[in-house]
Amino acid sequence: MKPTGTGFFHFAVLVFLLVLAGSRPAVSSEQVVSITMPAEVLRQTISDSLPLPIEPQNHYMEGSIVVDSLEKLQINGKSIFLQGVVLGRDIAMKTRIAGQDVKMKLGSVKLPVRCELFLRFDKQQKILFVTPVFPEAEKDASADSADILLPLLHSLGGREYPIALDSIEPFLFRVGDRTIPVKLMPADIQTVKGAMVIKMIPRVYKSP
Repeated sequence: MKPTGTGFFHFAVLVFLLVLAGSRPAVSSEQVVSITMPAEVLRQTISDSLPLPIEPQNHYMEGSIVVDSLEKLQINGKSIFLQGVVLGRDIAMKTRIAGQDVKMKLGSVKLPVRCELFLRFDKQQKILFVTPVFPEAEKDASADSADILLPLLHSLGGREYPIALDSIEPFLFRVGDRTIPVKLMPADIQTVKGAMVIKMIPRVYKSP
């Protein structure tokens, strides 16, 4: 598969800089750089950052819960489908029986999960909103002890989580013997079949 992401990105930015290198500090409102990230590249990028911790949104569960592996990632026109494994360590559940607080220790649990992510990009606020939806998991003989994680996952789904993108750090681009600071402003994020398309507006300044 062609490395359409990084290679195209640097080529487009280089051409853009060569045009504006001799001008005063400029802000481009029309020149847009599109980065196409294939599904497999996105899957590998996420996998390299695992394990990813999940913070419980309740007070009845204790322990460490992480997304342990990502086995499948499929990008459709409107959503991203994920399939992986959630791992819980030192899991304990707090409950109340006959007026007494009881803590049930469950130890380590492992749960295969599927999730669908819906994306919405707010162009004015430069915020990406991600809404996870967890379908009903298929039970198998080894999943009984992990059923305790299902209510937790479902409690995380169905609502938007904001990811601010307006604080992307600028980088330095060299053209000949000159160093030009470049800041990329997110313009749009879309999903198409098989890929995620990230549109950025380069803001270029002459170095002092």
